[in-house]
Amino acid sequence: MKRYTVPIGIIVLTVIATFWILQTQMVEAPIDGIACTQEAKLCPDGSAVGRTGPECEFAECPSTSDSTDSTTVALAIGASAAIHGTTIGVLDLVEDSRCPIDVQCIQAGTVRVRISIDSYNLPFTLTLNQPQEMENMSITLTSVIPEQKYSQKTVPPTDYRFTFRVIPKASIETSTSGVRGTVLIEPTCPVERMPPDPTCAPKPYATAIVVYRTGSKSPYIIGNSNTSGAFLFSLPPGSYTLAAKGDTVLPRCNETSVAVVPDEYTSVTISCDTGIR
Repeated sequence: MKRYTVPIGIIVLTVIATFWILQTQMVEAPIDGIACTQEAKLCPDGSAVGRTGPECEFAECPSTSDSTDSTTVALAIGASAAIHGTTIGVLDLVEDSRCPIDVQCIQAGTVRVRISIDSYNLPFTLTLNQPQEMENMSITLTSVIPEQKYSQKTVPPTDYRFTFRVIPKASIETSTSGVRGTVLIEPTCPVERMPPDPTCAPKPYATAIVVYRTGSKSPYIIGNSNTSGAFLFSLPPGSYTLAAKGDTVLPRCNETSVAVVPDEYTSVTISCDTGIR
């Protein structure tokens, strides 16, 4: 009997070892590291959502109960869309500093994208979830696809989709105070004459105007002067700086400081130098 003890023991140990190996190989890998594919699903309101979560299911579309006064649209880089009579275009991605999904970060980071609006002669930058007040609407970059990226994976610019929410000015609460004025360009003749020639008087200038709260570098509101050079912005009381943009080289426009008081519209004139001498 003793001569069978050792072989039987070896067989039992072999069976146990084999079972343990099989069980170890059958353990599923954690799903936390699974990379979701980056295709997008279009929603009824025109926005797009990507895959998210441990099962890589599509995120929920925005609620259709939102105010009918707003519009949500998803655009790729280089694409544009007409919203409430204004065409918005995506020029390029300025920044995507969001924390990668596989990294622990101290700061969450953000996304900034440069856009154009056909009624303004300048591009400007929107930051994720920060509304930008325009003269006739409020526009917000509400979401970005892909929602997050992996540290070792570069997302091609063509894969990005930016969703914007636009609210017309009629739906925005306005102030009973603000600033009104005119943008003028001068000189308009190379030689100043005495008596002054009426045809050489300063002329009205239509251009984009960016309004900053004093001490801030972020635009508070962006608007335009019309072909008569006139503009009017509703603003709460406070101190502001008005920066008319002019053209690429000339004319160059002076920044103008203004104090807005309650229940009044302060009048100012913004001067732009044509460079004519």
